[in-house]
Amino acid sequence: MFQMYKAGLLSVGTVLLWALMNVSLRYCILEHGCDQFAIACSNAVFCGLALIAIGNYKINVWKILKNYQTWLFGLIQVLRNVCMISAFVYISSTQANLLTNIEIVFSVLFAWFWLKRRPSGVDFFSMFFIILGCFILVAGIPYDVMGIATMWVLAASVLSALHALLAEIHPDNRGDLTMKDRFSVTGWIMFVSGLAFILFFAALSIIANFLPDDLISQTFILKHLPEPSTYFAWNNLIGGFVTGVFFYAISMYFYLYAVSISTSEYFMMYRSTQAVFTYIVEIGFSAFTALPFLELNLNDWFAAVTIILSSLCMILMRTPRGEKLRRVVAGMFKTMYRDS
Repeated sequence: MFQMYKAGLLSVGTVLLWALMNVSLRYCILEHGCDQFAIACSNAVFCGLALIAIGNYKINVWKILKNYQTWLFGLIQVLRNVCMISAFVYISSTQANLLTNIEIVFSVLFAWFWLKRRPSGVDFFSMFFIILGCFILVAGIPYDVMGIATMWVLAASVLSALHALLAEIHPDNRGDLTMKDRFSVTGWIMFVSGLAFILFFAALSIIANFLPDDLISQTFILKHLPEPSTYFAWNNLIGGFVTGVFFYAISMYFYLYAVSISTSEYFMMYRSTQAVFTYIVEIGFSAFTALPFLELNLNDWFAAVTIILSSLCMILMRTPRGEKLRRVVAGMFKTMYRDS
């Protein structure tokens, strides 16, 4: 029982740190002119370095780096962060976090398609209300930014679901790894992936200088790519260092520790409430900084409650107690149907 309380506190700490990181990243972009591509990469690099520092220095780094799944795992994670941070340019961190609950729907569908785990009736019921809540929330976003904000969040959600799927089948994500081993593996993945994206984006930006202006203006990524020097600008480096070390790395420590003494389903119960923590943090930031104050109308609150409760219901039904309750309810319905 003590272990579960401990896992609960670690899970709350993880979700709170993620909320602080998301709001801080939005603050850096809006108030300090940080570039979403540059700060996302530096955030990953500094997080990776911090985890490597507290990890097992004897880990076989070459084995990690030569595995293509490691690169895929890390690149998906960093690209997901790029998409999520890009959404903060147009909508609040709370709205973005609420909308990313759609990743639960993608996760279930991907597991059904690739791992042949068919969703239950409760899953379909919950997914319907998650999608409904997201539609209501999107409808309240200003029309001029609705499309691009939704696109970034959807991209981040799909990548997050793919990341979770890959984590389940990744050969280095096995149970015999110690905590320090997990810190090192995760740290090296984040570090090399962040560096790879810096080099890739910088090279793409240099190539873009030789392309026609018409082509660049019509290509979404090329149009928004920063100059290579932007990745080494002080605002992006300091913003990435603070959010990467003090929020991202520590949250990863809490997260890996929490999952190691409980289950991923137990952690996801807390993860489904992340938007609540983000809202509280964002209100606090707005009170003491120039960050725009977040105002939610009645439709937004209805959508938020619908999304959170539906997500929580789906996750709870995947716990041992939820499975037991599901079997009991299914048995009752079978009995009623037989008697009638």
